[in-house]
Amino acid sequence: MHPLAASWRPSGPLLLIERSDAPGATLLAVPLDGGAAIPLVALPSPVQLGYDLRDDGSVLAVALAINANTARIAIWDLASGTTRWLTEEEPGVMQSTPVWSADGSLLYYAAHASAGEAGLVDLGIFRVRGDGTQKTRVRGPDQNGAQLRGLTPDGRGLVWDRIRAGGAVEVLDLASGTNHSFDETTAAALVSWRRAQPRALVIVGGCCAGRPGGSLALWNDTTGSSTMVLGIQSTPPIAVTSAAWEPGGGRFAAAVVDRASASNFGSLFIYDADGRQLAAVAATDGAQQVMWLPMGLVFTRASGARGTAIVLASVTGGTEATLYTDPGSILIRSVVAP
Repeated sequence: MHPLAASWRPSGPLLLIERSDAPGATLLAVPLDGGAAIPLVALPSPVQLGYDLRDDGSVLAVALAINANTARIAIWDLASGTTRWLTEEEPGVMQSTPVWSADGSLLYYAAHASAGEAGLVDLGIFRVRGDGTQKTRVRGPDQNGAQLRGLTPDGRGLVWDRIRAGGAVEVLDLASGTNHSFDETTAAALVSWRRAQPRALVIVGGCCAGRPGGSLALWNDTTGSSTMVLGIQSTPPIAVTSAAWEPGGGRFAAAVVDRASASNFGSLFIYDADGRQLAAVAATDGAQQVMWLPMGLVFTRASGARGTAIVLASVTGGTEATLYTDPGSILIRSVVAP
């Protein structure tokens, strides 16, 4: 981890984005008011070990490799510019995918050990206080290995997936220890939450090389019930690359690709909660990742042969502003609101 700013404090809502800089990545803050992007930190390879910025933008936690078989978690206090190790070094143990609790007082992370040709030995999911004390295992090993993804909107559930299950979506109730699985046999990715059940939008399939092929399901993570709302069964058949609830949760936006077309990129459409199309969003061709924020739709758009742009658009179309452009590949990781 190489901080690119001596210290930094966000003054308004922004996007935390990841720019690929082989073999690592750079994290940047992109203000939603149209200000200049701010490079924050350069991360070494592999960035797959994970990182998480607290919701108030004050502290970044990063899992860093010490050697080929050992990784531990460091934190960077952005306001003071200081860095320190948060967890102890455990030789032969890979600590990864840190996730801050809702109030920022606790950090959750996964851990596994290498078993040589046999693969990995799952060690479970842990939490530690922000000062590095009171390490506690909150879920035992299941031999699949865990990757943490974030929290449910109420902060009571930890979202994770199983490394050996191809990305199966899981939610661990932090109070009871009960775990809820979307489908352990299917590659899936949870892309957006609302507060009311069924509250999760999950993209199923379409995870690998080739043209987009994912379908969109609506999931109740308490009862386990799910309904496919968009995908190959739609008329005409479509693929979904990203989706996001509106702030109130009554509708969602989806980046949709016509399966009959030759394009790898789609456009944005608005749907009701049952998947009925309500409107197309004008001038959103090339849309990839989408987020629905109070100020409008934020999405990434393929720009040129390899470039990417981040665009803020009106839900009704016709008004848009480019927040950031890059000649390479970028990913929106989170929204930060100090």
